Amino acid sequence: MVQEINMVQEINSNQNKVFKQIRSLLNKKYRQKWDQFIIEGERFVDYAVTHHYAIAYICIRQDLMDHFVSVEKLHLYQEVAKVIVLPQNLFSELTDTEHSQGVIGVLALPKPVALETLFSEEVLPQVVFLDRLQDPGNVGTIIRTADACGIEYIVLSKGTVDPYNNKVVRSTAGSILNVKLIEIEDAQMCLNLLKDHGYTLLVTALEAAFVYNDQKAYGAFNCLVIGNEANGVSDQIMSLDSHKITIPIYGKAESLNASVAAGIMMYKINEYCIQNK
Repeated sequence: MVQEINMVQEINSNQNKVFKQIRSLLNKKYRQKWDQFIIEGERFVDYAVTHHYAIAYICIRQDLMDHFVSVEKLHLYQEVAKVIVLPQNLFSELTDTEHSQGVIGVLALPKPVALETLFSEEVLPQVVFLDRLQDPGNVGTIIRTADACGIEYIVLSKGTVDPYNNKVVRSTAGSILNVKLIEIEDAQMCLNLLKDHGYTLLVTALEAAFVYNDQKAYGAFNCLVIGNEANGVSDQIMSLDSHKITIPIYGKAESLNASVAAGIMMYKINEYCIQNK
């Protein structure tokens, strides 16, 4: 069977219907309407292509077309998506990256993952729970670090920044394509359900019963809760039965950045699980 090749389309007006649809994906409302989001960068577009993600469009900046032809990627892109060539002024409307690599992909949003999916796994997976995090860079970095740690599931409570926000996606450095995101409305009900299924809730706090390197702080199956950057973990969650854990601060800083604390804790969870297999 001969693979159908999509034609390359040039768009030169910001009033073009397809261009307006792609640009609208910078807004959460339209990401949800079209069930699509944007990824940017040659490596990440290539990853989506080679791992068979559903790609609607691949947009290439006009002055970089020769590069994609010379590295024999244009033909590959045409096999999986509609390829659109944009002049620099239109391409810049789709990205705020200072040194763009000149290619973006428009991908289908993943199908929603239900919390109950966790309990159908052969072995309960480790989980990260984000409690109303607002900074896109923090959320993206946590997703990237979770992926590096082999933590596949991340739960996002109501009030957490949209994980398909452009800045979040960029901060994940492609890891948005490797994790499963579970968005929930009721944090307390969700965490109680996890506890009922055998999870140990781990909550970072300045005053805590455990220090982060104390092995007694961890269980076989852990749910790490990371709180809002300004206010920390909510009182509602703090009231639940959990292991409160502190990460020592030896200098004059008042606290750690949320993504840094999350990274330390995720690697400690990994270390515990490896040592107790």
